[in-house]
Formats: sequence, C-alpha cells, structure tokens
Amino acid sequence: MELHVDHIKPKEFGGEATVSNGQTLCAQHNFQKKTLKQTETGKKMFIRLYELSKEEGNNNLVQFCADILDTFEKHNINGHIEWEK
Repeated sequence: MELHVDHIKPKEFGGEATVSNGQTLCAQHNFQKKTLKQTETGKKMFIRLYELSKEEGNNNLVQFCADILDTFEKHNINGHIEWEK
C-alpha cells in the first residue's frame, strides 16, 4: 500500500503546510479526497467501514460508525450521499 502525505484542509482552501494540518492517507483515499469535500470523504469512509464491520460481525465498530453516520444525518451534512442502515 502506498501512503501519501495529505493536507487536512487543502491548500486551495487556505490550508497551511504544517504538521497540525497534515495526515497520512493511502493513495486511493488521497486521490478520492481531491474530488470530494472533506465531509464527503469522511462520510463515504464511515459508510464503507460500517459495511465492512457488518460483514465481519464487529458489532462495536458497527455501532460506532452508525453513531457517526447518524450525526451526519441529524445535522443534514452531505445528505446527497445515501447510507443504507
């Protein structure tokens, strides 16, 4: 797996090249993030983690992801990205 150094807040939106604004992402998610807003990327990541956790029967992680995704819905954040419970 190839890792990339990523700006949490993109340079295009005023993000600085600082350690506190940095994170590592796998190449796939870094490229995906470039085409999505940060909250869209996060919601899609938690949906995928929710689905994988269900497949693996990891109920604690399923509940954690569900709680986060419920928060997205409660505040109407990225409602265009559908999550099937």
